[in-house]
Parts: sequence; C-alpha cells; structure tokens
Amino acid sequence: MGEVVFYARNNSSYAGEFTTEQRHFFVLEPPLPPEPEPDMDAIRKALEPKPDALSQLAQREARPGPEVGRSLMQELVAAANTRPTTTPKGALTSVETATSAKRLLHFRDHRPPHAIQFALERDLMTLFAISMENERLIMTASAKIVGARYDIELRFEAAMPLQNCYSLRVETSWTDAAATHHDYYRKTAASWFEHWTRDLQPADPPDVADADAPERYQAICLASLNAEAHLDSVSALQQTIVAAMKRGGRFTTSSKEGDTNLRWSGNHFVRTDVGDYPDHRTFASEAEFLDMLRKFYDWETSKNVYPEKVSDLVAWKLILRLLRT
Repeated sequence: MGEVVFYARNNSSYAGEFTTEQRHFFVLEPPLPPEPEPDMDAIRKALEPKPDALSQLAQREARPGPEVGRSLMQELVAAANTRPTTTPKGALTSVETATSAKRLLHFRDHRPPHAIQFALERDLMTLFAISMENERLIMTASAKIVGARYDIELRFEAAMPLQNCYSLRVETSWTDAAATHHDYYRKTAASWFEHWTRDLQPADPPDVADADAPERYQAICLASLNAEAHLDSVSALQQTIVAAMKRGGRFTTSSKEGDTNLRWSGNHFVRTDVGDYPDHRTFASEAEFLDMLRKFYDWETSKNVYPEKVSDLVAWKLILRLLRT
C-alpha cells in the first residue's frame, strides 16, 4: 500500500484522513466545528467615523453632472446587489429539536422533475427512487452524511404555464450521536440544506386553480419516469459516458492534494493530475480508461453507505451524474 500520511482536516465533510500514494482514503468522522474567527476588517470598518449627510451632499454637488449620474447609478446597483433576498412567507417551513431537524421548501423551476433529481443526486451522491402516489410524482432518497441520516423527498406539486412547482422535504436526526456533537449536527443540518437548495427559487405553495390541465402534468411525469429507462445496464451507462466525453464532457475533481482532469483529447482518453502528485497519462483503450474511472470514483460513489459498497450499476449512474457537459 505504500507510505500512509495523515492530513488533519476540519471541514463540512470530514475531520481528517489517511492517504496513500495510490490515493486510498481512510476517513475520520465526525469533524469538530471550528470556533468562528473575528472579522477584523468588519470591526475596523464599524469603528470608522461616518461622514454626515451634508458633507456627502456637498461632495456630490461639487462633481460634474455626468459623474454625479454615474455615481448615482453605481449606488443604485450596489444597493440592489446588497439588498437581502426575501423568501416568500409560505415557502419555507423549519422545525428543529435538540436532536433533529425538518425543513420543507416550496420552489418553482422551469426544469422538468428528472433534471432537478439528477442535480440533487450529484450533490448527495445518492440515487432517488421515483414513483407515483395519489397522482403525484414523488422522489425519495436516504443518505448517511457525516454521521447523520438524511431522508429527502422531492415532490412535483403542479405544472404551471411557465414553471413547475416543487417541494423539497429534508429530515435528519442525530439521536444516537454523543451529546457533545449535537450542536455541530444542528448547525451542519442547516448548512447542508442551504447547499442543496442554493440554486432553487423559493415560492409560495401553488394554487391548484392556476395549474395547467392534468394531461400536461401527467405527460411531464411520464417523461421523467422514463428519462433513463434505457440506462438499465453498466454497459449502457459506460457508453453514454464515453459518447458524452467525446462531445466535450469531462470529469474534474479538486482536493487538498491538487486537481484531476479526465477528458477526451480527440484521439485518446487522458488523465492530468496537478498538485502533490503531478502526472499525465494517456489511455491505450476505452476499456482501460473505464477501469481507471470506476476505481477513481469508488470512494465517492459509496461514501454515503460506508462501510457498505453500492452495486456497479448504481456506481456508474452516480459517475454519470459527476460528468460535466
């Protein structure tokens, strides 16, 4: 296995890890939350004397007209960029206890259900089970993330003329964790939820009266149910990945050791590593590249079921989610 090196870590994923030259990882969890450091720049800025309104007005009047106009426009743009975004009152419901957290977010999105599903699967590294319940499309998943179990439900609520209405429910519990870690899990539960919903547009729950005809809703559901019906084997998934890479898709990863880029060069698949272990490798065949790809993402695709391993079919579908196109 070679020399084993320990790296102390303290981030949202893990506290530390042992790493070999072959990049076998042994992860320590859960991490201990760091103490927040004081923002000295903000403190100094708060202590600076503020110019009074008359002085600001005098400075503005002394400038040429066009400059004043540009200044006013810059101030308006800055104000718009710093204005806190407001979440509609009915969009988010949050309930917390000492050992659990439940959050429900209503949002709207132009994407079909399976596109949102795939994006969440990429973040979670966990596949959703998809089904129809009471004539509504529901997707569910469970994952153990840094020691806490998360249950996630994505529901397609309604099809509107321009956007679709969804809800995302996330529940987690850390009852079995030591009491000294409860505050950490409570804080990270909020952080994970914010991360998973960062690109979603909060909205009030839909008014059924505004929804499109049931036939359109059912058509969207059918398309999502069958979106990957053809990807029912490892071979089919591998060929989908190969074809996408030959069209410009690639895999990229970043870690404390450096970056890895996997791509198609036009003639061969190549791997480029920069950082602690710089390397450039050209693969003689498609089969050789796919064998490396499966091993490279072995830990990533099974990290949320540790110490178990996901099946090859699940692993390849998760690898497909990691492909950047």
